[in-house]
Amino acid sequence: MGIEQGLTFVVKSFNKERMRENLRIFDWELSSDDYKHINEIKQHRLKPKPEMVSPNGPFKSLEELWDGEI
Repeated sequence: MGIEQGLTFVVKSFNKERMRENLRIFDWELSSDDYKHINEIKQHRLKPKPEMVSPNGPFKSLEELWDGEI
């Protein structure tokens, strides 16, 4: 689904066989019904991370940390 939506993935394996296995993702596809069900899953894209906000740091508020996307 991610590849079909134009997303980029970073794999963490340096094992050659595992890397070959990772490339075998192109021999199947999701049905339109599968897409429908996946798209109905509630998304949690932002983690507020209040511990990354500080009056003395580069991000003074959560809004500043997330460029107003909260």
